[in-house]
Amino acid sequence: MTQPSIVIQSLTKAYGKFKALDNSKRSKLRQVFITVDVLIVLYIVLDAIAQVLPPHYSPISQAESLLAVGPYGYIMTINFLNRGVFSLLFVYAMVQVFSMSGENWRNYRLGLGAIVIWSVGALLLAGFPATGSTIGIHTIIAIIIFIAAPLGELSISLKLSQTKVLAGVKKIALVIAGLAVLSMIFYWGVLPFLHPLKSDYSGLFERLLIGSVIAWMGIMSTYALRHVARLT
Repeated sequence: MTQPSIVIQSLTKAYGKFKALDNSKRSKLRQVFITVDVLIVLYIVLDAIAQVLPPHYSPISQAESLLAVGPYGYIMTINFLNRGVFSLLFVYAMVQVFSMSGENWRNYRLGLGAIVIWSVGALLLAGFPATGSTIGIHTIIAIIIFIAAPLGELSISLKLSQTKVLAGVKKIALVIAGLAVLSMIFYWGVLPFLHPLKSDYSGLFERLLIGSVIAWMGIMSTYALRHVARLT
C-alpha cells in the first residue's frame, strides 16, 4: 500500500471515530432535553394534583408555596425538587449547545448563573416550607429566585442571535422573557401597594410569574431538541 493511501485510510478512520463521537454527544444532549420537557410536564401535573387535594388552597389568592403545607404537602415538596432538577439539567444542556455551536458559553454566564440561582433556590424551598420558623427563610429565597430567573432568561434571550442553532427561537423567547420580567416587576414593585388586589389575586400573579419562567425553559428546551442535529 502506498504512503498516500495509508494516510487517506488513517484520516478516514479518524473522521469516522470523530463522527461517531459527535453523534453520541448529540444523542445524549437530546436525551437531556427530553428529560427536561418530561419533568416540566410532571411539574404541571403534580402542581395540579396538589392543588385539588385538601386543604384546597386557592390558586387565585394564595401562594403556590402553601401547597407544601398540610397533609399532602410532600407532593409540592417533591415538585420543588423536581423544579430544581429540571432547571439545572436545562442549564447543563444549554452550556452544551453553546459549546457545540462554537460559542463561548461564558458569554451567557450571567443568564445561566441566574437560572442556577433559581434552580438551587427551588431545591432549598423544599427544605424550608412556608410555615412556622422557616417561613422567613422561605420568603427570602422566593424573593431572590423570582427576581433572578426572569432577568436571567431575558439576558440569554437578547443574545440568542449569536448562536445560529437557536436564532430562530429568539423572538418568542424575548416575548416570554419580557412577560416574565414585567410580571416580576409588577409582583414585587406594584402589587404590594395595591392591598385589595394583593389580597384577592396574589396567588394568580405569582403563578403567572412562575409559569412564564417555566414556559420559557420549556420552549427553549423543545426548540433546541428539534434542532440538535444541526449542531456541528
